[in-house]
Amino acid sequence: MTTWKERHDAAVRKQEAAQKAYQEATDERAQALLDGEAELGSQAAVARELGVTRAGINRAINALKNKQPKT
Repeated sequence: MTTWKERHDAAVRKQEAAQKAYQEATDERAQALLDGEAELGSQAAVARELGVTRAGINRAINALKNKQPKT
C-alpha cells in the first residue's frame, strides 16, 4: 500500500510527463504548419487546407518562433 504522499508524488511526475509530451506535440504541430506554409505559399492556404482560421495558424507559428533562441 502506498501513502498519500507517494501517490501525490507519482501524480506530479505523471503531470510533468504529460505537460512535456503536450509541449513537444505543440512544437511539432507548429513546425508542420511552417512546413505547410513553405509548401503552399501562405498561412492562409494552410488554413484553407486544414479548415481552420489563419489566426490560429499564425498563433501556433509565432509561439514556436518566440521559443527559439534569437541569433
